[in-house]
Amino acid sequence: MKAQESTQLSVFLGNHPGVVADLCTALTEAHISIRAMTVLDTVDVGTMRMIVDDTELAKESLKGSGAAYVEVPVLLLEVINRPGSFAVIAKIMASAGVNIEYVYATAGGGAATALAIFRVSDIDTALKLEYPDE
Repeated sequence: MKAQESTQLSVFLGNHPGVVADLCTALTEAHISIRAMTVLDTVDVGTMRMIVDDTELAKESLKGSGAAYVEVPVLLLEVINRPGSFAVIAKIMASAGVNIEYVYATAGGGAATALAIFRVSDIDTALKLEYPDE
């Protein structure tokens, strides 16, 4: 499988009901599709990490709504949806000295692949690695 670089938007949110709904609504009104997301919480602040179909338009929408965010380079991989796939990828990266700082992924029921988003210590090296297709 071929890895590709993408830009993740990490948006800082208040930790209370409705904040995620408001942000998602603002993106919907700007016709932005969220391809992947995860929301992390702390006591006072949440962080919504997301991959969208139009990063530049999403940044305009976030600025317009007053949301604070940072851009983070990440690695996107379509991972075969079967036992051991993530272990193989993690071993390939580890052998090349690439640390996985975090990863999030999802696959629908019965899906052949999962979309995985990796934040890694060395994205240039990770992009050059060969990952199994099957």
